[in-house]
Amino acid sequence: MKQLIKICILLLSFFVLSLQWAGAADNEITGFRATARNDGDPPFMRIAMDLKRATHAEAALDDSGKNFELILKNTRSGTALGQYDDLDHRAIDFATVSEKDGDTYVEILFTKPQKIDDIRIFALKPDSKLQKPHRLVVDIPIIGAKQTYKKPTADTKKDTVSEKLEKPVKVGTVTIDERAKKALKGKVICIDPGHGGSDVGAIGHLKNKAIYEKDITLAIAKPLRDMLSAAGAQVVMTRTDDKDVYGPFSDATTELQARCDIANEAHAAVFISIHIDSIGNPEIDGTTTYYYAGSRNKNTLLFAQIMHQSTLSSLNIPDRGIRSNNFYVNVHTTMPSILVELGYITNQHRLEMLTSKWAPKTIAASLFNGFVNYFEQVR
Repeated sequence: MKQLIKICILLLSFFVLSLQWAGAADNEITGFRATARNDGDPPFMRIAMDLKRATHAEAALDDSGKNFELILKNTRSGTALGQYDDLDHRAIDFATVSEKDGDTYVEILFTKPQKIDDIRIFALKPDSKLQKPHRLVVDIPIIGAKQTYKKPTADTKKDTVSEKLEKPVKVGTVTIDERAKKALKGKVICIDPGHGGSDVGAIGHLKNKAIYEKDITLAIAKPLRDMLSAAGAQVVMTRTDDKDVYGPFSDATTELQARCDIANEAHAAVFISIHIDSIGNPEIDGTTTYYYAGSRNKNTLLFAQIMHQSTLSSLNIPDRGIRSNNFYVNVHTTMPSILVELGYITNQHRLEMLTSKWAPKTIAASLFNGFVNYFEQVR
């Protein structure tokens, strides 16, 4: 027998409103994220779904305590459709999102048996100031994990200088706090949005329209620049608009060397080249981070590892690993240098995500967090 709970009981005031839309067929999941959180006791895995509007939902857990099902009534799966294997396996083996008769089914296999009362399911209303849509959130305890974060109490606050620090600043989807400022202040970071101008890069197709890699990479690079700058970093961009760096139709070596020159002449602390992958098989997807194993800088591999892990921790994207390669921009830059492939433009699901309004800022935020983590370790 399944333990059935109706979410409308948990948030009655919100879901009374949602029931008025229960028959609306145009609701849709527009975003699906899973993140391991350490600010709870025990730590937990959070799954958050962005929605066009409020929805009526039901959840159930079978007697084994491992098979969990969440049904979003009259809601299309949208870009969330598919199987997710790249989750925190301390809590979840895998999750699938499917659609049947106009309803979306989120099915999760827990790593360890759970109790329905320990799983938190709640809704969040839209926030126009923060540009947040309707959201449905599921928090799943990570059984056996130890809490490493402790919320300051009134007594501990007296012994810190936290109250004297500047208030955190919100940039896109990232809160620039004192931790980020301390790690990034004064750091020279070079961002290279791959391709541009006469070089369109890889090409995908969405709704009979050609989508160019050069546009996606720049859309990610710009909010990343803004986040890093707000934290006190000195950001150098190889390009800030749709143009060749050296000049239109220049040969590949000349164009790539121009990008390396910008980073080297700026004495950048790190260099990142942002790309979107492509392949003939439309089923393949994932993120790959490349570095040059022959680099003289001892922190090159560390930089690749931290940035790659930050991307995986923030995005629901398959892991295609950290790989050594002799890409020109990594070989000819003098600082820790990586080239990241943030999904496949030839994968329809990823292309829809990459061209959504929220994705570039979300991806930028994952990279921003990676920079913070990296500079905390090497300062």
